[in-house]
Amino acid sequence: MEYSTRAATEEDINGLCNIRNNKDFFIKYLKQHENKEVYLAVAEKDNTILGFGVLKLKGSLLPKLSDLYVKEIYRGKGVGTDLIKYREEIARSLGFSDLIVSVDPIENPKMIKLITKHGYEAISEPYIKTAIFYNDDGTTYEKTYSRIDLKKSLS
Repeated sequence: MEYSTRAATEEDINGLCNIRNNKDFFIKYLKQHENKEVYLAVAEKDNTILGFGVLKLKGSLLPKLSDLYVKEIYRGKGVGTDLIKYREEIARSLGFSDLIVSVDPIENPKMIKLITKHGYEAISEPYIKTAIFYNDDGTTYEKTYSRIDLKKSLS
Protein backbone atom coordinates (compact mmCIF):
# COMPACT_ATOMS: atom_id res chain seq x y z
CA MET A 1 0.00 0.00 0.00
CA GLU A 2 1.44 3.36 -1.01
CA TYR A 3 0.92 6.41 1.19
CA SER A 4 2.89 9.39 2.41
CA THR A 5 3.89 10.52 5.90
CA ARG A 6 4.13 14.26 6.48
CA ALA A 7 3.45 17.16 8.84
CA ALA A 8 -0.24 17.89 9.33
CA THR A 9 -1.79 21.16 8.15
CA GLU A 10 -5.08 22.92 8.85
CA GLU A 11 -6.46 21.30 5.69
CA ASP A 12 -6.17 17.93 7.47
CA ILE A 13 -8.57 18.81 10.31
CA ASN A 14 -11.63 17.13 8.78
CA GLY A 15 -9.67 13.99 7.90
CA LEU A 16 -8.20 13.87 11.40
CA CYS A 17 -11.68 14.28 12.88
CA ASN A 18 -12.79 11.23 10.87
CA ILE A 19 -10.28 9.26 12.94
CA ARG A 20 -10.76 11.00 16.30
CA ASN A 21 -13.70 13.38 16.40
CA ASN A 22 -12.12 16.15 18.43
CA LYS A 23 -11.49 19.27 16.39
CA ASP A 24 -10.24 21.27 19.41
CA PHE A 25 -7.62 18.59 20.11
CA PHE A 26 -6.14 18.92 16.61
CA ILE A 27 -6.42 22.72 16.46
CA LYS A 28 -4.49 22.88 19.75
CA TYR A 29 -1.74 20.66 18.34
CA LEU A 30 -1.52 22.69 15.12
CA LYS A 31 -1.16 25.93 17.14
CA GLN A 32 1.56 24.28 19.25
CA HIS A 33 3.18 23.18 15.98
CA GLU A 34 3.42 26.83 14.91
CA ASN A 35 5.33 27.52 18.16
CA LYS A 36 7.63 24.49 17.60
CA GLU A 37 6.27 22.83 20.76
CA VAL A 38 4.69 19.89 18.93
CA TYR A 39 4.87 18.17 15.56
CA LEU A 40 1.63 16.58 14.38
CA ALA A 41 2.35 13.96 11.72
CA VAL A 42 -0.14 12.22 9.45
CA ALA A 43 -0.07 9.24 7.12
CA GLU A 44 -2.18 9.93 4.04
CA LYS A 45 -3.30 8.09 0.92
CA ASP A 46 -5.42 9.70 -1.80
CA ASN A 47 -6.44 12.59 0.51
CA THR A 48 -7.52 10.15 3.24
CA ILE A 49 -5.84 10.32 6.64
CA LEU A 50 -4.85 6.79 7.69
CA GLY A 51 -3.35 7.72 11.05
CA PHE A 52 -1.53 10.37 13.05
CA GLY A 53 1.11 10.77 15.71
CA VAL A 54 2.50 13.58 17.82
CA LEU A 55 6.06 14.52 18.76
CA LYS A 56 6.04 16.69 21.90
CA LEU A 57 8.92 19.10 22.41
CA LYS A 58 7.63 21.00 25.46
CA GLY A 59 6.87 19.52 28.89
CA SER A 60 8.48 16.71 30.86
CA LEU A 61 10.40 13.68 29.53
CA LEU A 62 11.25 15.23 26.17
CA PRO A 63 11.19 14.85 23.31
CA LYS A 64 8.27 12.44 23.52
CA LEU A 65 6.26 10.39 21.06
CA SER A 66 2.57 10.76 21.86
CA ASP A 67 -0.91 9.98 20.55
CA LEU A 68 -0.10 7.39 17.89
CA TYR A 69 -3.37 6.31 16.30
CA VAL A 70 -3.98 4.40 13.08
CA LYS A 71 -7.47 3.81 11.69
CA GLU A 72 -8.35 0.18 12.36
CA ILE A 73 -8.58 -0.90 8.70
CA TYR A 74 -4.98 0.30 8.13
CA ARG A 75 -3.41 -1.38 11.17
CA GLY A 76 -0.78 -4.05 10.56
CA LYS A 77 0.26 -2.45 7.25
CA GLY A 78 3.27 -0.46 8.50
CA VAL A 79 1.48 2.87 9.01
CA GLY A 80 2.24 3.00 12.75
CA THR A 81 5.87 2.07 12.10
CA ASP A 82 6.22 4.81 9.49
CA LEU A 83 4.67 7.39 11.82
CA ILE A 84 7.16 6.37 14.52
CA LYS A 85 10.12 6.60 12.11
CA TYR A 86 8.94 9.94 10.72
CA ARG A 87 8.79 11.49 14.21
CA GLU A 88 12.17 9.97 15.10
CA GLU A 89 13.67 11.68 12.04
CA ILE A 90 12.17 15.02 13.08
CA ALA A 91 13.63 14.67 16.58
CA ARG A 92 17.01 13.69 15.12
CA SER A 93 16.96 16.65 12.70
CA LEU A 94 16.28 18.98 15.65
CA GLY A 95 19.43 17.71 17.37
CA PHE A 96 17.89 15.37 19.94
CA SER A 97 19.85 12.24 20.78
CA ASP A 98 17.11 10.36 22.68
CA LEU A 99 13.37 9.94 22.38
CA ILE A 100 10.84 8.98 25.07
CA VAL A 101 7.44 7.30 24.83
CA SER A 102 4.98 6.64 27.68
CA VAL A 103 2.52 3.79 27.23
CA ASP A 104 -0.25 2.20 29.29
CA PRO A 105 1.04 -1.39 29.50
CA ILE A 106 -2.34 -2.75 30.61
CA GLU A 107 -4.63 -1.14 28.02
CA ASN A 108 -2.12 -0.96 25.16
CA PRO A 109 0.16 -4.02 25.14
CA LYS A 110 0.27 -3.88 21.31
CA MET A 111 1.96 -0.48 21.52
CA ILE A 112 4.54 -1.86 23.96
CA LYS A 113 5.27 -4.64 21.45
CA LEU A 114 5.49 -2.18 18.53
CA ILE A 115 7.68 0.35 20.30
CA THR A 116 10.11 -2.25 21.71
CA LYS A 117 10.41 -3.70 18.20
CA HIS A 118 11.82 -0.30 17.23
CA GLY A 119 14.49 -0.26 19.93
CA TYR A 120 12.74 1.47 22.84
CA GLU A 121 13.65 0.16 26.29
CA ALA A 122 11.91 0.66 29.63
CA ILE A 123 13.40 3.39 31.81
CA SER A 124 10.76 3.16 34.56
CA GLU A 125 8.65 0.66 36.37
CA PRO A 126 4.91 0.93 35.68
CA TYR A 127 3.32 3.78 37.65
CA ILE A 128 -0.16 5.25 38.14
CA LYS A 129 -1.24 8.55 36.55
CA THR A 130 -4.47 10.56 36.29
CA ALA A 131 -5.33 12.62 33.21
CA ILE A 132 -8.15 14.10 31.14
CA PHE A 133 -9.19 12.06 28.08
CA TYR A 134 -11.39 12.94 25.11
CA ASN A 135 -14.35 10.93 23.84
CA ASP A 136 -15.07 10.70 20.12
CA ASP A 137 -17.85 13.26 20.56
CA GLY A 138 -15.42 15.78 22.06
CA THR A 139 -16.53 15.43 25.69
CA THR A 140 -13.89 14.79 28.33
CA TYR A 141 -13.49 12.49 31.30
CA GLU A 142 -10.85 11.96 34.00
CA LYS A 143 -9.14 8.59 34.17
CA THR A 144 -6.54 6.94 36.35
CA TYR A 145 -4.33 4.55 34.42
CA SER A 146 -1.00 2.75 34.41
CA ARG A 147 2.06 4.09 32.56
CA ILE A 148 5.57 2.95 31.71
CA ASP A 149 8.25 5.15 30.14
CA LEU A 150 10.51 3.83 27.38
CA LYS A 151 13.51 5.46 25.72
CA LYS A 152 15.47 5.07 22.50
CA SER A 153 18.84 6.48 21.52
CA LEU A 154 18.62 8.21 18.14
CA SER A 155 22.35 8.16 17.48
